Amino acid sequence: MVDKVTQIKVLLYGNALDFACETLGVKDMRYHKYSKVFTVSEEEVYEYTSINGIPQSEATGRNSMAEGFHFFEEEGKWYTFFRERGYIYHEKNFDDYEIGKKYIVHTLLQLAGTGLY
Repeated sequence: MVDKVTQIKVLLYGNALDFACETLGVKDMRYHKYSKVFTVSEEEVYEYTSINGIPQSEATGRNSMAEGFHFFEEEGKWYTFFRERGYIYHEKNFDDYEIGKKYIVHTLLQLAGTGLY
């Protein structure tokens, strides 16, 4: 079995489908649930980010023109939005730092397509 930290890193930074097939030995994810293949929960992912931080990159920041989910922290607040075809959608601002962080982790897990949320 692959350790939980490795699984969490894959869910936050990597490609869950490739990892499941190549490392966890699942031949076809069409017949498996990620929640049965990965042995971590959303709460464990959140706990990991509480210790190690949420993965950040220039591609997800405020000034990035990349498409996808963007988030950044500024003065103790979280700001999030989606950018698609140059337009910004679903902007959210979180005055409560922890609620914002939970939203970001939840969204990252949704975008990984795992169903662990």
